Amino acid sequence: MLNIDILSRFIENNKLIEKEDRVILGVSGGADSVCLLHTLCKLQKALEIRLFVVHINHGIRGKEASRDENYVKELCKKLGVEFFSFHYNIPKMAALLKISEEEAGRKARYEAFENIATDISKTEGVDISKVKIAVAHNKNDNAETMLHNLSRGSGISGLKGILAKNGRIIRPLLIFTRAEIEEYLNENKIEYMTDSTNLENEYTRNVLRNEVFPILTKYVNSNVVNNFYKTSTVAAEADEYFEDSAKKFCEQNLKAEGNKGYTLKRNELIKHPHILGTYIIRYALKELLREKKLGIKDIGMVHIEDVWQLAHGENGKKLDLKYDIKVYNDYKYLRFVQGEDEKESKSGFPEIRYSVFSDFSMKDIPGDGNIKWLDFDKVLRDIVKYTGESLCINSVVSKDNNLKFIEKNIAVRVYMSGDFIQIKSGKKAIKKLFTDEKIPASIRKEHIVLAIGSCVVWIFKENKSPDDTVGLDRISELYKVDLYTNKVLKIEVLGDKYERES
Repeated sequence: MLNIDILSRFIENNKLIEKEDRVILGVSGGADSVCLLHTLCKLQKALEIRLFVVHINHGIRGKEASRDENYVKELCKKLGVEFFSFHYNIPKMAALLKISEEEAGRKARYEAFENIATDISKTEGVDISKVKIAVAHNKNDNAETMLHNLSRGSGISGLKGILAKNGRIIRPLLIFTRAEIEEYLNENKIEYMTDSTNLENEYTRNVLRNEVFPILTKYVNSNVVNNFYKTSTVAAEADEYFEDSAKKFCEQNLKAEGNKGYTLKRNELIKHPHILGTYIIRYALKELLREKKLGIKDIGMVHIEDVWQLAHGENGKKLDLKYDIKVYNDYKYLRFVQGEDEKESKSGFPEIRYSVFSDFSMKDIPGDGNIKWLDFDKVLRDIVKYTGESLCINSVVSKDNNLKFIEKNIAVRVYMSGDFIQIKSGKKAIKKLFTDEKIPASIRKEHIVLAIGSCVVWIFKENKSPDDTVGLDRISELYKVDLYTNKVLKIEVLGDKYERES
């Protein structure tokens, strides 16, 4: 039974409205929203709040829509509440955005609410947090949402249904059923409008409302709507617990990679139970989409489960999700990228500078970094062998020509199938080296190879920085400087792509 005392306690217990709040009501003219307007008008003085009404004309129902708009306008005049109306062409908006009319309508409504909220905040001189947006969802809406989410493959988060409070959006009538709302209106002889499209089964929600729940109520349990509400409150508590646990985990193990996305510590993730793992993955996806100002609405449990399986699967694998999201299993990490992956679309190579000298000390041989020393004669010898060209390698006069010859014939490129490098135990395929060194598949694409044919002289990773330890930095054993080296070939990587290590 709907009465003002129960409504007042619900508002107080859930902290929906505070003293001196400005409350924007979405009023369509239907039973729920008209009830919301009338009841809050009765509580206005006791709560010390100000009310504003926003009505949306969706441009779908023609004269009926105009009738509803005029009714709400006159009702607001009668009740002394400031009225705002917005007109949208929802069919056109849905076509442009490639979304359903139902989703387009929702987007338009909340856009209008936020626009008015911003204006009220400025004109009334109050913080935006003091401007609440009240919508008239009830227990039936909650049950329909839960069943819809469950049918789409939702987890616990979908079973919590509709929240009484979500940021500045509040739902004061959520504790009442649709029947209780209509009973209240009839007893108080309050007129309301009926949207004829609610009687049609064109939308999923209408099918649930008009077909599914009447069957459940008649044949399964007459109290089904209230039972769904009880379940939603339990699910909301469980969801809050797991959300909080996932947030704490991600604060330690989820790292933003600039505008490249996020990396999540895979080994830490898979230590946790499946249920918490799915919440962690969902949290990471929400963070990625939040950066792009997108919601996670269309990411279901099936997608999150796929990511969980990826985390337990073979290294180097990739998963494509909605919103152009790519998730990579990169050995120690799961990497989340939205849009084109820069690591898959690199072009251009760093500038390489070659020089030769004879005066050197073995203790000065550089290790990691953007400079490598190689045995000049051995490199030149193998280039001659590979190209078949004749060259006087000992001529001092031809030193510059020799360097040009080296520069011309050492390819600077990305790793290719068939590439190999000489290690102490013999030849080793670069692909096998990547695997043995546990180099992630995405990181492999960042490696640059200096090679004579398929024989790798030096392989290193682009964008190397002092704190970046992932990736290969290896020169061939064939060309290492030793006690028998006469001349050193100095190879230096220039530019920003391979920064000098400190």
